[in-house]
Amino acid sequence: MNAVLWFVAIVAGLAPRRFWPSLDVHLPLRSAAAVSGLVTLLAGIFFGVGGFLAFGTQLAGANNDWMLRQLAAAPARGDAAVGLVPYGMSVLTLFLFVFFTPAGLIFLYLVTTGALRAISAWLDDPLGDPLLTGIDLAATTMWHKNRGERRQIARTRLEGTDAPDVMRTGEWAGVPDFDYVVLAARKKPEWQTGAIILTSSDWYKLGVPFDMETPSGLRTAYPLKKMETVEVVRRGIQYKLPNLPRKHKDTK
Repeated sequence: MNAVLWFVAIVAGLAPRRFWPSLDVHLPLRSAAAVSGLVTLLAGIFFGVGGFLAFGTQLAGANNDWMLRQLAAAPARGDAAVGLVPYGMSVLTLFLFVFFTPAGLIFLYLVTTGALRAISAWLDDPLGDPLLTGIDLAATTMWHKNRGERRQIARTRLEGTDAPDVMRTGEWAGVPDFDYVVLAARKKPEWQTGAIILTSSDWYKLGVPFDMETPSGLRTAYPLKKMETVEVVRRGIQYKLPNLPRKHKDTK
């Protein structure tokens, strides 16, 4: 059973790192990470040797056929230089195979990533397969972006058309510990909890924003509490408070 788990762990070691915590519960991924990298390296070498021999044989055959055609043709100027072409091609065979053939690129990828994963595992920082990790990252990023866009579309539908901010008292909004609440039709990215809102007359500290259903649609409520003491403000948000309706002034 241990041998089977090790074999599965060697294969599973190719998975992106974000899957490792769940897989590591059942498989010895970290223990097998270095072996997984070495197996990938050896697989690349075996695959590359076979591919290189096949490519070299094919290239040598093509060079020989080309030379026979040149010998059968009528003599021409530059024949001596042309005769050196097959020798030059034979010197470049490995380079051509590695960088200009699908089999060579696969060999290069397996050997490089296998060595990288084995070394990183030996340094106690194991990695999954870089290509699978990149695909997973791209897919995850696109999924989160799409989900965020769908959520934003749904929220915008609930918020309705954009409208100016309105102000109500904290008591009216159900947060009596705050002086005022600003109701915004759209979220204000910079208005985070604890931010200092600077108006022409007073400074306010922002509480925890919350959503509130109103007859005009969904609104983001920003509770404001007047600051009675002066504090050092590294970064404040300049803002002009909306006018408070008279009926709310009377109840404040």
